Amino acid sequence: MHLLALCCSVQLSALASPAAGAPFQASEDPKEEEVKFDLETIFDEDGLFGPSASSPEFSASGRYAAYLYRPYDERRHGSDLWLVELETGDARRLTSVSVMAPFQASALKVGEDRLERAQKAEASSGEETEDDADAGDAEERGGADEDGEGSGSWAELQDLTRKGGGEGDGDEDERSDEDLRLMDVVGDGDADEKKAPRYRGISSFTWAPEADELLMSSGGDLYRWVIGEERPVRLTKTRQSERSAQYLPDGDGYTALLGDALVRVRFGDHFVDQLDPQLPDGMTMREYKISPDGERVAFVASNGSRGRDGGRTVDIATYNDRFMKIRTVPRTVSDDPIGKRTTAVFLHELPAPDREDGVLVKVYERQTSGPRDVLRVPDWAPDSSRAVFAAFDQATEEVHVLEALAEAPAGDAEAEEEEAADAPEESRPARVIQRFLHTGGPNTPRMIEPRYLADSRRVMLITEQTGFRHLHVLDPVYETLEPVTRGRFEVYPLGAPEDRSCAWVAATCEDSACQDIYRVDLDTAEMTRLTGRRGQYTGAAVSHDGQHVLASFSAFGSPRELVHVDVAAAEERALTDSHPAATRELTAIAPQFFEFENRHGQGIRGLMFEPEREPEEKRPLLIYVYGGPLGTRKQVTEGNFGSDGYFFARYMAQEHGWVTCTIDPRGMSGYGALFEKANFERVGVPQVEDLTDGVRFLIEEHGVDADRVAIHGWSFGGFQTQMCLYTEPEVFRCGIAGAGPTEWENYNSWYSTGTIGSSREGKTDLKKFSLLPLAKNLKSKLLLVHGMEDSNVLYQDTVRVYAELLEAGKETLVELFVDPSGGHGLGGHVKRLARFRKYEEFLLRANQ
Repeated sequence: MHLLALCCSVQLSALASPAAGAPFQASEDPKEEEVKFDLETIFDEDGLFGPSASSPEFSASGRYAAYLYRPYDERRHGSDLWLVELETGDARRLTSVSVMAPFQASALKVGEDRLERAQKAEASSGEETEDDADAGDAEERGGADEDGEGSGSWAELQDLTRKGGGEGDGDEDERSDEDLRLMDVVGDGDADEKKAPRYRGISSFTWAPEADELLMSSGGDLYRWVIGEERPVRLTKTRQSERSAQYLPDGDGYTALLGDALVRVRFGDHFVDQLDPQLPDGMTMREYKISPDGERVAFVASNGSRGRDGGRTVDIATYNDRFMKIRTVPRTVSDDPIGKRTTAVFLHELPAPDREDGVLVKVYERQTSGPRDVLRVPDWAPDSSRAVFAAFDQATEEVHVLEALAEAPAGDAEAEEEEAADAPEESRPARVIQRFLHTGGPNTPRMIEPRYLADSRRVMLITEQTGFRHLHVLDPVYETLEPVTRGRFEVYPLGAPEDRSCAWVAATCEDSACQDIYRVDLDTAEMTRLTGRRGQYTGAAVSHDGQHVLASFSAFGSPRELVHVDVAAAEERALTDSHPAATRELTAIAPQFFEFENRHGQGIRGLMFEPEREPEEKRPLLIYVYGGPLGTRKQVTEGNFGSDGYFFARYMAQEHGWVTCTIDPRGMSGYGALFEKANFERVGVPQVEDLTDGVRFLIEEHGVDADRVAIHGWSFGGFQTQMCLYTEPEVFRCGIAGAGPTEWENYNSWYSTGTIGSSREGKTDLKKFSLLPLAKNLKSKLLLVHGMEDSNVLYQDTVRVYAELLEAGKETLVELFVDPSGGHGLGGHVKRLARFRKYEEFLLRANQ
């Protein structure tokens, strides 16, 4: 085992991160059992990490926050709703199996399964009590039918939960109360129960605009929970799922999409009001937003297919039965025809409950130009006078910011009335208030969501016009678009307070490996940091007064947990405990961050595990790379505990003395437009340059043996690994390529036409980026890995490059390792442990 020079993790929010390079200190307590850092432990089939909390949101009153979460032992199930009281910082669980069982047959089934298991465990212990005997056999408890109705325990439980549980004086109520408790007890080994019933949990929720109450969705139905009440109230029970539920602006009811219909319901009223009008051309509503005054709705509607429409399918062979079978999956590729799809934005004046009509106005319409077209639901001005939205056209690469008036100008009203008499809807085109050419990364257009400021005139939005994603303010009166934040870092808007005097954002301005939460003053452009620890704060929400933050925090030494940041008190407290105890020990050691300059003078970031070495000693090098755009994600970040870049890298350094590192070359997201768009029409080339420069840096500065340089990656990284071996065979002497696309013309059109290059209908233009013609240049050992049932990157991509290598006489250099039943991430016959055992064996053998 090799000693690593590694850094300690931050423990207190008020302290800065200690310098990298501090040695890891083993425990001196002889009684403390050390967790082994071997392949069997770090790639245990149960996994080291539990589910993360999600969807934090603050109440309007500022008294509470809520989030969705399930503990590690319940990782097989859905998440529950949890409540935080901000004054005390205490968090408690609102929903559970016992809470939802009176409403859902599926939840009741889970509860009864747990009760039965508890009884069997108690019976096997030989300590049956008088209460147990009175409770009777589990089969006598009754059951529920498909609709959730039934008798026996179902009826008893409904009655019990209406009363709050255990209000009677007899033993029966006490036993029932114990049953309720046991329904929420998860037994050992629950996560391994493949046939046991699964609890669906809560899928989403939203706070009321003023009161301390929530709407939540579970199993496709809606529930209302007033904080302080013991139980929720069920609002719907339908075969169709309700979605996009929103409180009415006055909080007295809600709207939701029921199938294709938009309905409005007032609390305490039996009346269900369908609000959506008859739409033209077979259109259906996709997204909507009610105006602040509650009088109108803005929505996006569309018809037809999205993106390219070739009607193509691909056959995938499966070998799980006596004879091979075929599974057919849809596939849309870059040379397929553009789908015929019309998308439009409408403003609709909502009818009063006693009326059936309402004015429908079409403000925007367009035909699909490509699979990456973007059109989001408009945002209403605070005074409800207008709505703003952005549209991106992939064919022209133009972004248009448009504004639609809620009411026609006085001079146009009479003309519109005449038109309305002959047309099913009025047409009042939205005005383009800003247009610009988007020449940045492929993922930025879908992040452009304009939002009005307090004056109902100016608009804030994110653009990449300065070279990085930054917050801008658009003033339609002066036709100006001015950046509010500036610098070589990324900014991602989170929201704004009710007065819209500032914006809450996540940003990487302290370090590209970190992400913090800030308050941005929209007048002075001052950025105030709200979070204090070095690391990644993601999925964040900020309270309306800016004094509290809920976010998932992760850093090396601190696996991801939901934290509550009290800004005024400068305190941070973990709300969740998501991982097994051993995980904290296995993640205590941090890699070293490093940076080098590529041949173009640009800074390239990486992280490494470096064993101690003797003077003049040369060590083998293993590089992990992804290399393609990932939205806002990248690999070289605090708290990235990936299997490849952290665990296997640390293992190879610790057990075999290798220098191991992860490098983010150009082509990755999170480093500005130049990096993310670098791949387009030059796929893999900038990455090879940066990785080659990185190898030279590591040879010069970190004692790497130039003759023992290995590289590996998965998906895009599998492509990039092969690209390195085929185009720089003197630099990269060994590689492992997992599930890499080798023929981009066969990959999905949404990704390929935005990331790889342009393509014409009926022309396989992306064939010029195929790896097949380059394969003949292989000079060193290559292991190809793929799941044969992969429907993302097709297994044929690996088969075809393997055949090309055999044709080129490379049979002694290339090896094929397949999972007969595996998908894109394997997981069939080849589990993670088997995969990394193969990696270890291959690397040691190929680099002797």
